[in-house]
Amino acid sequence: MQHLLFAGLSWNPAISGILTVTVAVAILMGSVYLILATNTGARLGLMLSLAGLFGWLTIMTLFWWIQPPGIGPRGQDPSWHPLEIYIHEADGAQGPARTEVLNQLPDPSKVPTAVQVIAEHPELLDQLVAKPENTTLSDIASIKVGDNNFLGANILKQYYGIDSTSATTVGGDKNLNGWKIVTTSQAGEAGATADAAIAEAKLPGIADATAYKRVAAYETGGDPTRAEECPEGEGDSSHNLVPPGAVCRALYRIKKTVWLWHPPRYQVIQVQPVIHQETLPGQAPPIPKIDPTKPVISVVMIRDQGNVRAKPAYFFAICFSLFLVFVLMLHYRDKTLQAHLAEAKALEAAAKKK
Repeated sequence: MQHLLFAGLSWNPAISGILTVTVAVAILMGSVYLILATNTGARLGLMLSLAGLFGWLTIMTLFWWIQPPGIGPRGQDPSWHPLEIYIHEADGAQGPARTEVLNQLPDPSKVPTAVQVIAEHPELLDQLVAKPENTTLSDIASIKVGDNNFLGANILKQYYGIDSTSATTVGGDKNLNGWKIVTTSQAGEAGATADAAIAEAKLPGIADATAYKRVAAYETGGDPTRAEECPEGEGDSSHNLVPPGAVCRALYRIKKTVWLWHPPRYQVIQVQPVIHQETLPGQAPPIPKIDPTKPVISVVMIRDQGNVRAKPAYFFAICFSLFLVFVLMLHYRDKTLQAHLAEAKALEAAAKKK
């Protein structure tokens, strides 16, 4: 008896959903069909109602295709997938990485640390959230002053040749071979994936996420950004009726909507083990300190663009095809009816002549 009770409770949402959809179809679509059937006949009314239904569904699924709904038919969301965990040994004994694109990223020892950047540019101190020793290059790239001035990103680009994923307006060398520093806000999803990959790999000396600290995040590849496609449109537009580069920005938006194939996009999260510190009773946990004797660990990930627009596109194709079928059926029915009426008139006229 208990099993039957739980079975009834588990089936209740499904039965309620089926009954709700059935009643909604019967009332909404059935009422329209009933009105058309009483005026045009059962068969013609059915074709008219189905043509109208799939015409409306075509328009709705087209909007879903352009902008997939949050709740409704949508495909798989984009996500990061780990490819390799690479340990940067001091003597280079690890050899080249399996992921070829990682070999183009300079060794961590050749990239200035956040502490060095802050020491050479003390104007960043007032914008820091944490202490310099707890700051990363991603944190510096996220420092923004004013509406369109990325102070941290500009300093990295102008003085160190380190490009970032922030839109910058300054020039400078590019010393990362196409790689960019990822800002803190843009590295959150990849960072969570990297933590899961490190935990699954069970690296020696790393028991959990408290045994290491993130030091940098890099990115390369992927679709061109609007700032790269339309650099003239990234200026100050507060006093312009039409924003600069409006045509380029509009075309970029259209291309971004209809892109079906994307170049590979990689992101690397670099972490480094920390010095083990005991937590004293009654005190806050000590601030993690990087162990400079330990090698940097790079987690290489590739972006799976997902297929968010796939399901809406399939629904659009199905609904549009059915709409064309019923419209063509109505068209050929009308042509057949006109031909029969013309034939009847011709026979009537011939009968009168006799």
